Amino acid sequence: MLFYWFFPFAIITTSFSCVIFSTKFFIVPFIWVLIIVPIIDYFMPKLSVPKSKLTNSIGHSAALLAVVPTILLLLILSLLKIKDANFGAIDALSIGLGAGITGGAVGITTAHEFIHRKSKFLRGLGVLLLSVCFYSHFRIEHIYGHHMHVATLNDPATARKGENFYAFLLRCVFLSIVSAWSIEKKLLLSKSISIYNYRNRMFQYFFFHLFILLTCFAFAGLKGIIFIFSYALISIILLEVVEYIQHYGLKRENIDKKLEKYNQSHSWNSRHSIADWSTFNLGLHSEHHSIANKEYPLLSHDEKPKEMPANYPTMILMALIPPIWFTVMDKKLNLRN
Repeated sequence: MLFYWFFPFAIITTSFSCVIFSTKFFIVPFIWVLIIVPIIDYFMPKLSVPKSKLTNSIGHSAALLAVVPTILLLLILSLLKIKDANFGAIDALSIGLGAGITGGAVGITTAHEFIHRKSKFLRGLGVLLLSVCFYSHFRIEHIYGHHMHVATLNDPATARKGENFYAFLLRCVFLSIVSAWSIEKKLLLSKSISIYNYRNRMFQYFFFHLFILLTCFAFAGLKGIIFIFSYALISIILLEVVEYIQHYGLKRENIDKKLEKYNQSHSWNSRHSIADWSTFNLGLHSEHHSIANKEYPLLSHDEKPKEMPANYPTMILMALIPPIWFTVMDKKLNLRN
């Protein structure tokens, strides 16, 4: 359990360093996540605890809950820091980028865990963490869209074979908003509620996002806007590059005119210890799609049909360089399909 405290909060600590010490330290979170974690992971064995020995304790849930006030504190301290007249727009951008690593790697990861929980309170905390990234619609699209349409052309978050990350990013961001609106519209109409009703969550999210934007402006003026936008940008890019690598090139076939049911060969899995401890087992993605509300400590460590060749940070770096990505992953797809 302690690993799920140490490694996520190690990322958060690196983001705090660029707020507390110097804006020049904004590069530290990137170095930790994209360089140091892969190096440590290289020397670590993969996760291999048998299902019968997996446990879920109060400490595991407490680690998730502790992320929320910590990220809010990070955002508040960041705004107070850049409010100082001695700090300019570049400083606001730097702190936003450094804090954004925490927002994407830990904040949205925690939000993802929460939005799958039965508790309305925890789902609300998940939406809060998504809202500070201006990405609340993810709660609707991910639950009612992605989990239903994963590994099909109807899913904005499933990357097609041969599609580079940058094309995927633009398509996914736009279509996920469209999908979330469509889903919410259908849900409201099924209850005979107008889509222009206050109960439309897309409107609720919009006004909450606007409130956050105005709050940042009230705190630090234009520098506050620069900060929160750069924080959100890095967070969203991290979220979507993870979605890119999780299902790239995988698709469910039509068998006898019926869509194949999801199975664990429709997600890329990653059992690399440090990266999984850092992201509350986000890499154990195959079983998550099979049992969406299964809490992160209980996700299976068994080898799955589609295993990533490296840990998440390394896969992210590969995805950012399409020729390398295609060379590695298309070959792996051809060998496995």
